[in-house]
Amino acid sequence: FRHTAGRLVEVGDLATALAALEEIVEQGEGTTRGGVWDGDQDVFHPERQEAGHYYRFQELKLGRRYQRGDTPQSGPTGETISVNLAGVPPMRRNPRLYDHAPGSAIRTAQEEFNDTYCTLLSQLEQAFNGSPKQLGAATGTMYSLKGQAQALMRMPDGDGTTAGPTFEYVAPEQRR
Repeated sequence: FRHTAGRLVEVGDLATALAALEEIVEQGEGTTRGGVWDGDQDVFHPERQEAGHYYRFQELKLGRRYQRGDTPQSGPTGETISVNLAGVPPMRRNPRLYDHAPGSAIRTAQEEFNDTYCTLLSQLEQAFNGSPKQLGAATGTMYSLKGQAQALMRMPDGDGTTAGPTFEYVAPEQRR
């Protein structure tokens, strides 16, 4: 993952497990401790650093970006973030396969999503249990999954909402 400042740590003992946890904390991926910045340059704004995931969610929650000099204690004091809620698809709440007849376009798309989702989970499990090269394959699968979810959320559901992914488990032998 050359596009990030972070590093992958193979965990094999207590020392490497602690090193991996330190990397997660250092990257700001879920902690309110430490600094706001994760060490990467912002992909969309290369002139500034990127806030860690935790702080990026804080930006959305608080409606303001972090800027140089901000701390976890100060919160974000930069430019305002506006979210166009009218641009958010009105996805059906808690969609399930049984909401649609077998063979219908929405159900077929949901089944394909579920197959891809379960394949991703399998790839991640393999990557974390001794086959680290599966992480690259999993990354590609994540992008496929994103496209499938977005396609579902553009499909009118007939009741004023759009369809959505169901995240239902599909056993390996039942996947397409």
